[in-house]
Amino acid sequence: MRPFTFILILFIVVACSSNHSKEFEKTFTGELTLTPAESALLCFDRYTELKNSKKERARIKKEFKAMDLYNKDNTLALFIDKSNVGKVKTFINEYENELILENYSEFIWSNRKDESLLFLKDTKKSIEIGSLVLSVEKVDSTIIIQFVPNSKRLLSGFTMKYLNRPILLEIDDKLITTVKSFGKLENGILRIETN
Repeated sequence: MRPFTFILILFIVVACSSNHSKEFEKTFTGELTLTPAESALLCFDRYTELKNSKKERARIKKEFKAMDLYNKDNTLALFIDKSNVGKVKTFINEYENELILENYSEFIWSNRKDESLLFLKDTKKSIEIGSLVLSVEKVDSTIIIQFVPNSKRLLSGFTMKYLNRPILLEIDDKLITTVKSFGKLENGILRIETN
């Protein structure tokens, strides 16, 4: 009877340890980047104010308003109607050197069903934390990110450093979402609704 008990205990230990290691198995090999959002509106405001004549500034402000390049929602993001996205992208491509004065800043888009959000990101403030991500899975409209144990401290520290700013979360250079905090991170799992 004792050999049977020993084999049973050994089987239970092996089964439990294999389940535990599977729980923390790393399958994500990409990049996950966090960046505090900057106001894209400041670039357009500065571009306007640097024009010489009052008449030219008024004309540009009117054009920008027609393209949704004004702060209608009092946020860091500019909400661009789907019909204006192409015009805004063309304008940015043509005048990017006049809009962005710092080499480490760039525009970043988040596409939604009826509109797109335009942010400015400062790449000097970005951190790449792909090594802390165990897995990324998409289930319907939810992205589930499993972090390594104890990563909540780093994530919370980053959001506290840039308090009151949305944090841009990119996976492999694609903006997935913006978050205000990682308070919803439970057991190392972050669930993000993408619709």
